[in-house]
Amino acid sequence: MHILSKWFLHGFLYFVVLSAVASEAAAYTVDNHRQSVVAGAALCESQHGLSLPNSVLIGMIDGVLEPDQITPSTFQMVLQRVEPGSRGRQRRVSLERIAAQSLHGSPNPTRTVYSNSAVDRAALRETTARNPAELSPDRYDIDVYSYDTNLALRNKLLINASQFLCVSFAHRDPEQAGRKFGNMIHMIGDTYSASHVQRTPPTGRNGDCGTEKIEWHFSMDLVSWKQHTPADKETGGWRFRCLVSHTSELIRLWIDGRSAAMAASTEAGKMTRSQAHVTRSLRYLCRFVLREDEAVLQRPAGGAAVGFSSASGTDNWAILAGPRRDRSIEPVGLTGEAEARAFHRDVAARLKRRGSQVQYSYPSRQMGDLCKALSAGAAVPEPLRCTSNEIGWAMAGDEKVRSMWIPARPLP
Repeated sequence: MHILSKWFLHGFLYFVVLSAVASEAAAYTVDNHRQSVVAGAALCESQHGLSLPNSVLIGMIDGVLEPDQITPSTFQMVLQRVEPGSRGRQRRVSLERIAAQSLHGSPNPTRTVYSNSAVDRAALRETTARNPAELSPDRYDIDVYSYDTNLALRNKLLINASQFLCVSFAHRDPEQAGRKFGNMIHMIGDTYSASHVQRTPPTGRNGDCGTEKIEWHFSMDLVSWKQHTPADKETGGWRFRCLVSHTSELIRLWIDGRSAAMAASTEAGKMTRSQAHVTRSLRYLCRFVLREDEAVLQRPAGGAAVGFSSASGTDNWAILAGPRRDRSIEPVGLTGEAEARAFHRDVAARLKRRGSQVQYSYPSRQMGDLCKALSAGAAVPEPLRCTSNEIGWAMAGDEKVRSMWIPARPLP
């Protein structure tokens, strides 16, 4: 009787707390994103003498907040189902959130654990196993698989950035142009949150930003939401300092690109000038922001590190279990390529059948390294080229570009 009473008491208190914050999406921290844009604009003005019109800055702030407006409240997160066979550690992610994760610098959710069914046994034979020596000895023992490599995710982030910038440079409304730029900065900003991405700190005597590297992209199906908030709120360390530094430089590049595109009177002229300046910005991202070693790029994307995974002792699902040690959750390999492409197509098709405004497409793991192609100085890879539709919509102020869900570019 005592145990049951304790269970109901804890459950009731937990419900009351969650209900109080249910409408506030407490696991998200919009102030951090707002600060990064405001501080980045101020740094750009002090270092380069380039200032933004107030309407543009307002648009950038609106845009940097927008990706969090479609995310669920804390209460909704608690009500998310967990995947069968995952022992309560893997959260099911909605279709809209799957599409949105790359806009937060995060990979797709991992595949649910394979069962002993004939279909799963056949699919398991197509997987690519990770070298067990690479896995942490104290990882949580759940064998999840990734649909994508870190390289595929980085390619996706570059495609997102290209699309936002193409529309942003050419949009006839300065505030809406700023909004698209802000959407991109939210994506970049989340890669500097310790609850989204594990990075090495900047190196060198002065800790110069642009030397830090990405080591691990976390997937939101395996993250501890309780740790998400304090990590996203952090503004006192090198992560936020480097985010502001990069935001300042990207604003400088944006001002140049916006000026050049607006000076062109024809769609063809805006297309040519926008593409040239999009390419400059993407090269900056590759060189200074999305830096990853080759070995990291080839690893499965997703999971979460010690202290940030749903198997950590700090996780908010452990109501009565008491303290437990922190453990990482690491993908043990990649699904077969055909299964990954089937997952991508299925998400896109289901969103379309529902009539959702949400757009989703994802590059194949077989796509080459877009950063390498950009650094080679050759022709801009097709997936990173502005489309005539995007430039036309921007010039006309079409409603299609008034949200972050710009129609997705078809990808091979």
